Amino acid sequence: MSGGDRKYFAREIHKAEVTFANLVEQAAAAHAAADAARATAYALDCAAWNTALFIGELDHASPTIKAAIAGGFPLLEVRCEHCKHFEIIDLSLVVQPRDRQVALMRNFLYCGRCQRSLGKKRRPDLIGLRQNGDPRPAAPSRRTLPENVLVWTASHPRGLMALLASEIDERKVQ
Repeated sequence: MSGGDRKYFAREIHKAEVTFANLVEQAAAAHAAADAARATAYALDCAAWNTALFIGELDHASPTIKAAIAGGFPLLEVRCEHCKHFEIIDLSLVVQPRDRQVALMRNFLYCGRCQRSLGKKRRPDLIGLRQNGDPRPAAPSRRTLPENVLVWTASHPRGLMALLASEIDERKVQ
């Protein structure tokens, strides 16, 4: 190659490197915008499902566990109709496939208080998804639970999963 060819080739390589850097930068910005738009869409899906639960539209499709966590609604509030026990479940700690709908969690939850006192497994009702910073609407308990009290049990294909009061307190602190 002659000197002119080498200079031309060096200029073209430099142009290609600059173009490559610009394209990588634009792709990163587009991915960030898409991730933000996806998180907003997931949050709107969660809010729509909460509203559907409130008005009694149980046929409305619920978001998946992954969508609820990504949308900023990682907590599921449940209530046992029999003993009126409220509980908030952290979906990031649940051992279930992330593509499972949140509404199907009802099939895996049992009220620990009813199971302990009545010997029956009663399924709690789903109240809705909550964001991390939302205050708990239920009144605070008058007494603290002993550390070995079983609060909620959940069936799982690999066995029974139980949450003790001490584990819930530890998870709330973290």
